[in-house]
Amino acid sequence: MKKVFIFLLLLCNDVSYSQVQDLYREIYKTYPEYKIDEFKTRRFEHPKVKEQLKEVAKDPAFSLQEVGRSIEGRELYLLSTGTGKTNIFLWSQMHGDESTATMALFDIFNFLRSEGFEEEKQELLKNVRLHFLPMVNPDGAERFERRNTLNIDLNRDALRLQSPESQTLKRVRDSIKPEFGFNLHDQSKYYNVGLTR
Repeated sequence: MKKVFIFLLLLCNDVSYSQVQDLYREIYKTYPEYKIDEFKTRRFEHPKVKEQLKEVAKDPAFSLQEVGRSIEGRELYLLSTGTGKTNIFLWSQMHGDESTATMALFDIFNFLRSEGFEEEKQELLKNVRLHFLPMVNPDGAERFERRNTLNIDLNRDALRLQSPESQTLKRVRDSIKPEFGFNLHDQSKYYNVGLTR
């Protein structure tokens, strides 16, 4: 997420990379203030994501819409914020057992909604419109498995579009027409950074 955040800040303003690095260090120091506590472990299910998205959407700076359903009928949501002309699209958990990017997105939502770094956040959100589709594979997440209910790897379904989740992702991408897209994944449950989970 560090690279995504630095890229967004560089995109929005005429600042140097070292200035962004300094800002990143400041944000990193205060990260515990923004980390969402509702996701304590890597395994969580769709109802928790749905509940938290609806909580974020209470903030008038965000809009939330249901954009599709999984094979088993779980809702897929698009959360958007910002007023800029540059559309950026981020989606997570195409693989049901890769949940840390979804967790990170909620940390970002918390950061954007919290106090502090107001000037930087205003600059960012006046230049870009951010669109998030967390947990693209809620059925796989329910079982903490890579593939969806049809045993399809959604990350390999971009051409055939066999799954409703893949069809939704493409339809949303086509409607947003983002200048930049971020397909967020875990590395593996067997690798960690430092003492993290």
